Amino acid sequence: MLKLVAVVGTNAKLSYNRKLLYFMKHHFRYAADIDIVEIKNLPPFAIDAEETNEVWQLKQKIQAADGVVFSTPEYDHAIPSALKNAIEWLTYHCQVLDHKPSMIVGVSYGKQASSRAQVQMRQTLMAPDCNACVLPGNEVLIGGAMQVFDQQGRLTDQDAVENLEHCFMEFINYATMIVKRTKEDLAMSSQKPFVDTAYVNFPTGRMSLSEVQQVFEALPFDLNLVDADDTFVWYNHEGHQVNARNVNQLNHPVSECHPPMARERAMQVIDSLRDGTEDFVPRAFVKNGHKIYNLYVAVRDVDGHYLGTLEVTQNVDAIIDLYNRGTWGQPTGMISSPALAGSADAATGASDSSTGASDSSTGASEGTSDSSTGASEGDSDEDNTDDASTGASDSSTGASEGGADGDTGASESDGDTGASEGGYVADEDDDEDTSDDANDDDGADTTPSSDEDK
Repeated sequence: MLKLVAVVGTNAKLSYNRKLLYFMKHHFRYAADIDIVEIKNLPPFAIDAEETNEVWQLKQKIQAADGVVFSTPEYDHAIPSALKNAIEWLTYHCQVLDHKPSMIVGVSYGKQASSRAQVQMRQTLMAPDCNACVLPGNEVLIGGAMQVFDQQGRLTDQDAVENLEHCFMEFINYATMIVKRTKEDLAMSSQKPFVDTAYVNFPTGRMSLSEVQQVFEALPFDLNLVDADDTFVWYNHEGHQVNARNVNQLNHPVSECHPPMARERAMQVIDSLRDGTEDFVPRAFVKNGHKIYNLYVAVRDVDGHYLGTLEVTQNVDAIIDLYNRGTWGQPTGMISSPALAGSADAATGASDSSTGASDSSTGASEGTSDSSTGASEGDSDEDNTDDASTGASDSSTGASEGGADGDTGASESDGDTGASEGGYVADEDDDEDTSDDANDDDGADTTPSSDEDK
């Protein structure tokens, strides 16, 4: 199942375009996992403006997704300024939309719906700085917004529903083709290498590529590699890491993978390994009740030339349990080291995320930043952790390892829409009578200015 990000293309509190995306999330829940994101908290874009955490989180979600759906209203024959602002943040010195499968939908009051805004949006997404893969044809133009949604947010116009179903399934096929091509280009496979009959000769022996792959998978710790150009290029343990990874995070600069507040410290650690000031940088922290040990190691060739940084991450609960049982002949008793038994990291002074205490060396709490690199352990979601060495973040799904789906919250009900599997209920913003939306027209900034917007 593809994981998609759906962008609400307005900062309006009440929006029919938001209603449409929540309807799509429920209606197509068996075809795709759709994560609806807002742009209303993004700051105004400027070349010299500092990137905020909200901007960084949006970039991470789109980067990790298999495709993007943009829902846009139409203001003055154009897309809203809030949506254009979001596109600027996503494309200035950033490539998260590059070759990203993209679909455009839209709702408005008039008969022509948001047709001219969608034309402009297509042109914008196909511009060189965006370079998105936009689904051709297959237009979703829904007019008469006040008449086509019921009180629960369901799209009631059957012709519109049928057209939406056709266009969305075309997009699923389109995105699947592009994602498959991209994965082949990256020469990645979670099961085995593409060339599985070749052998690698080491000074200490020989292994086939299949054996190399499976040795990495069998190791009881996570490995992540940043190359000499500060690009995240490789990881092991597909799907069950302490800090989850996905292939969409590969081949991106490590600086883009860190939240703004963490970047400077993260690069300091990598630079110290590159220039030989340090050969390794250790750290320890507590995550979700588990004691985690991190080691960032400089990878060098036989001549001492820097090849990259390797992060080693391990859950050490079992090791601590062995120690506390006196396995090595020491007196039994709980480890007293605050790094592993208490709330603070003894090496770095980083606090446990549950305490909210600040890191004495970086000033960042464990709940917000990595004590070694400044990378976030859990920016906005306890499970969405950042890789302090590689900078790769778990922002693709935020899904828990078991139980409910972290994106949709779907177990017995849809967490975003509140919809049960057997029925549908709109999001909280849409609970009000749709007659109250008459002045909305997806308008964050002003009231409609043309007949097509009314």
